[in-house]
Amino acid sequence: MVAAVTRTSHRAAIASAGVLAGVAVVALGGALLALTVQVLSSAEPCGSAAAGAPAQIALLASGEGRVVGATEYGGPGDPSSGTIGASGANLLAHPDSYAELGGETFASATAMGGLPYMTPLRVSWGGRSAIAYKRDFGLGGGPVDGRPRVIDLWWQFAGALGIPYEDGLWSGSVRIDRPPVAGAGDLLGQAAGSLLALAPGSAAAEDPAACAPGTPTGVPITSGERARLLPGGLAAAPAAAPAAVKAIIAAGNQIAGRPYVYGAAHGLPLSDAAPAYDCSSSVEHLLYGARLLPVTYGGPSAQLEAFGAPGPGRWVTLYANADHVFMYVAGLRWDTSDAAGPGDGSAGIGWHPLVRSADGFVARHPDGL
Repeated sequence: MVAAVTRTSHRAAIASAGVLAGVAVVALGGALLALTVQVLSSAEPCGSAAAGAPAQIALLASGEGRVVGATEYGGPGDPSSGTIGASGANLLAHPDSYAELGGETFASATAMGGLPYMTPLRVSWGGRSAIAYKRDFGLGGGPVDGRPRVIDLWWQFAGALGIPYEDGLWSGSVRIDRPPVAGAGDLLGQAAGSLLALAPGSAAAEDPAACAPGTPTGVPITSGERARLLPGGLAAAPAAAPAAVKAIIAAGNQIAGRPYVYGAAHGLPLSDAAPAYDCSSSVEHLLYGARLLPVTYGGPSAQLEAFGAPGPGRWVTLYANADHVFMYVAGLRWDTSDAAGPGDGSAGIGWHPLVRSADGFVARHPDGL
């Protein structure tokens, strides 16, 4: 165990201000905490890392992982954190929860690449391992053990791993892994690991169990000039793409899988992540990711018929009419349904690998893209 450090406002301000009653909360946590904890062969995975660690880590392919800086929050000694996660979930009812750190909003808390809500991660510490789900986000703080501080563990989950409760002040190194997805490849028939350009010398490239921080990046990267669909529904950006294209893909990964609700997210700043989206609000969130729209923009799909320049772009093309809008980003379609039929990815908001009909739509593209 490493010494505790003073945390720096991990949690977003959305959290409830309710004060927890210690004995009752501990009892409730014990009753609700149905976690599968596995005993591993090693103790706490790593000692201190070198100073100057990066501020972010890469989101890895399924089954890969690395050691990062972590903190805990919540519980009777940390009443300011409250009990309601940024997702709106009561964390006492969902003790298998974690928060991604890095910013004041869902869109800016991207220390692990900007994970969608409910992304599962396997967290290991002290010879134990369990699955937690993202239901929260927060600001974070300085490095822990010389590693980037990227994840906040809900106190009940931390306790299940044997992490000592220190009134929300514990910090240390944990290993995080993406649980394997059923099946060996994504919808394009390619293995997930082959789609990510892991930097030489990174922990995952050399040894998944190695104790070294990874190369920082905000989005998975694949070779070539076409984006790739990953098994969990996220997208890998082309290594050759401009930074704006990578930023669009990163913004899409933040909200992929959100439910479709007509009119949802309109009226909110595009920097915020909404519980649900419709076609135009989701496209606008992606465009804002590359700062191609002002944060207050909230037009309907018809308004996007005048966006940017006419015709298809090299990297990004919008197709808009009065009823709908969808877009292609580096060859991968962002849409609200599997409109191209079987094999077109998930049925909801997110990345889709097939080309759909553009009849009746106006093609537009961002200037320069």
